[in-house]
Amino acid sequence: MTMLLPCLGWKERTDMLRVGTVGTSSIMRTIQEAIRLTDGMECRVVYSRTEEQGRAFAAEMGVPEHCTDYAAMLERSDLDLIDIASPNRFHVEQALAALEHGKHVIVEKPAAVTRGDVQRLIDAARANGVYFFEAITTLFMPQYEACRLLLPKLGRIEQAHITYAQYSSRYDAYLRGENPNIFNPAMQAGALNDMGVYCVHMAVDLFGAPQDVRYLAELGPNGIDLAGRLTLTYPALTCEILTAKNADLGSGCRITGENGWFAEDGPINAFGGCTAELNGEPVDVALPQAENRMVYEFARFRDAIVQHDTAFFDRMAEQSARVAAVLEQAHRTA
Repeated sequence: MTMLLPCLGWKERTDMLRVGTVGTSSIMRTIQEAIRLTDGMECRVVYSRTEEQGRAFAAEMGVPEHCTDYAAMLERSDLDLIDIASPNRFHVEQALAALEHGKHVIVEKPAAVTRGDVQRLIDAARANGVYFFEAITTLFMPQYEACRLLLPKLGRIEQAHITYAQYSSRYDAYLRGENPNIFNPAMQAGALNDMGVYCVHMAVDLFGAPQDVRYLAELGPNGIDLAGRLTLTYPALTCEILTAKNADLGSGCRITGENGWFAEDGPINAFGGCTAELNGEPVDVALPQAENRMVYEFARFRDAIVQHDTAFFDRMAEQSARVAAVLEQAHRTA
């Protein structure tokens, strides 16, 4: 399904968010498509550290300009928003620089892996009158929204299991002794930061900040977490999260309460294939969803920026801070 997402609640199109993007990875291809599909957004320039790579990527994506000078890009007056999809290690540095130049920021997950670094982003955004948002598609998928609305009706939650595990296309290279970014500890990579972060966001969104965090990780030769079991403890619930980049474990979730349950079968970041039951009766939560999973978060971020929705920014900022605190504690216990 291909769709152009309208500007929600606007009678006329008078604004255009002009975007500069950072990175040329495969995820940026999906981002570029989402920008094209979202009314009120357009990409003006692609940043890459490599001239040739940036030029080729901009041409492929139909973006009019490319550059290799990030500082110069931030000085441009014709950009409102910077979308960052660089390796995790650079997220905070690049986002801070953009915020301090008065640009709104969308940064790929994880925005940061410590609560302190997320707070630096929050403070910079508020000081400069702009917003930053962590791109976490799960929270904006229609089927997830339907399941989240069902949660209070389930009564006391008895079990929560969330899994996102996938054999990485770069794992064989890692086994050969290469050092791809996604398996490089210096790049703040690994299973939890790359895959498990979606599960953590879901758990924190549904249940809040946990009382205790424990991460039992399978570590590779260079110390990177290849897989792991994350346990989030709440007063009356233990949420178990499985994540891996060295195995396909059957991704999905199941949340069970005293009155019913909901489940999802498939990658947590796309959150499709949902089923549910309440008081012994099936509930229809399998809503239609666009092929590009990012269009929903892009439309919501766009609306928040143009409508100056500070309450939404505050809520998402606290969400990111809580998730970063979980990641920080998990890595300490691994």
